[in-house]
Formats: sequence, structure tokens, C-alpha cells
Amino acid sequence: MKIGISEWYPGAGRRAGRWSIESAQLIEELGFNSVWLPEHVVFMPSYTSKYPYEESGAVEVNATRGVHDPLVLAGAIAAATSRLRIGTYVMVVPQRNPIVTARQIATIDQLSGGRFNFGVGVGWSAEEYAALDVPFERRGARMDEYLRVMKATWSDDDLTEFHGQFVDFPPLYAYPKPVQRPHPPIIVGGNSPATLRRIVELGDGWAGYSQTYDDIARFTDDLERALEAAGRTRAEVSLRVGRRAKGKTEKDWEDDAVYIRRCFELGLDEVVVSPRIGDDNYESDMTRYAEIVGLR
Repeated sequence: MKIGISEWYPGAGRRAGRWSIESAQLIEELGFNSVWLPEHVVFMPSYTSKYPYEESGAVEVNATRGVHDPLVLAGAIAAATSRLRIGTYVMVVPQRNPIVTARQIATIDQLSGGRFNFGVGVGWSAEEYAALDVPFERRGARMDEYLRVMKATWSDDDLTEFHGQFVDFPPLYAYPKPVQRPHPPIIVGGNSPATLRRIVELGDGWAGYSQTYDDIARFTDDLERALEAAGRTRAEVSLRVGRRAKGKTEKDWEDDAVYIRRCFELGLDEVVVSPRIGDDNYESDMTRYAEIVGLR
């Protein structure tokens, strides 16, 4: 039974300094399979763009001023742990230079001994794109091409070249190469038909979010049919969903445990939970949470 934790690493207040590393070490010690790092490069005091998931997530986004860069933090966690898988849930790929990002990920994958999962998404905040001077329009097409660029740089070829609509470069050396072959798993985030298509064409897994049991069954059935039509199999991809706890009481955590069991019955490989444990009794509360969801 694989259970991951998507933790909140703002790098501020009581969660500044080494708190993030110590949190990841605790998560590994308690038996969680993975830790997943959120990403927004910048946050805004207000948004016109609509947060696409549940209302509690929108409240959290509107109250947040920043989070650690996930790739920098992933490197630090890799050095401080030995078993824990480390992933992004999810990185907004179209906002970043794909050659630079590919090199960073290959570096993390080497440093971690092949423990990195590359969770990807197109993002929802037009305000963030504007602040980074990246076009919000056609971000899906940009992401598809960026993923192809990254795959090219991670290949076994000594020289890499690419000629596309958004990226064009002559033969060059793209090193280092990741440990995982042919590359770290590309886990596509989202719940939409575009997400499904992207998994089939470019991905190695699904990172859904805030899904009901019926939603999960419908998406996985559609995905299996699409994979078969493309000559791929269900065994080639990993399936996971993310879930934010409804509150911070043991009753809420017991509800998470029920959700986790039901998701495994539906054939998912992993559930990524976000209990949002408070700061005051973090270690004891996280330990109790691990017991309730069946890891202790």
C-alpha cells in the first residue's frame, strides 16, 4: 500500500530553515512512500483566475505568499533521505526553460539514486504567467513540446538537437543523464480530457486531485481504453490521486483512511494525502496520522 504526503513548505515562520528537511525525514521514517512538493513561483494578493479544484485549496492559495522552489528542495531532501521517493505535485512546466529544467531534474535523479517523480501541469494562474513574462495562451501546446525537449535531452544520444515551434536548437551536449531510464517518470497532473491525452502521448502516470470514487473509476476506464487504442497498456502507467483532509481532527484522518482503502480497491497505485498537520505538535500528530491510515 503506497501512500504519499503532499506537504506545504513555505520556508517562512516556524517552517523556515531546516524544517522542510526534518519533515521529509519524519515522513520517510513513518513509512510513507513519497513526499510531493507543490509549486507556484509567485503568489498574488488576489486573483481573477479561478482555482480549478476544491474551495479549501483556493483559500490556502490566497493565504500563501510563497513556497520553496521544489527542485532545490528536492535536492536537499534527496541528500537527507535514503528510501523516500520525491516528486512535484505539480510543476508548472510551460513557465520554465525546458533545457535548464531537464538538467536540474537529471541532477536530482542522480543525487537521489533514481528516486524522483516528475509531476507536471499547465497551471491555472494567468497572473503568475504574466509576472514571469510567459504567454498564458497555448500553454498546453507549449508544455507538450517542452516535455518532448526534456525527453530528447535525457536520451542516450551523445548529441541532442530539437526543432519545434517553441524551442529550436542545433546539436549540443545535454548532460548529466538521469539514473532512471529512459527518464524519471512523467506524472501528468489534472482531471481533464487534455490530461488523459497527455498521459497517453507523453506520460508515465496520472496525478489526479480531489476526485470522487465515481470520478476515479470514470477517468481510469477512459484512460485504459485510450492506452489500448494507442498500443500501450495499463501496466505502463502509475495511477494516483491527491486528497486534502477535510479538517485536522482524528475523525477527518479516519475519513482519509477510508478514502485510501477505497482508492486501492479501484486499482490506484498510490494515494497522496495532504493532512496539513499543524506546527504545534507536528511530529506526534503526523505519527498518529500514519497510524490511522495504516502505516504504523
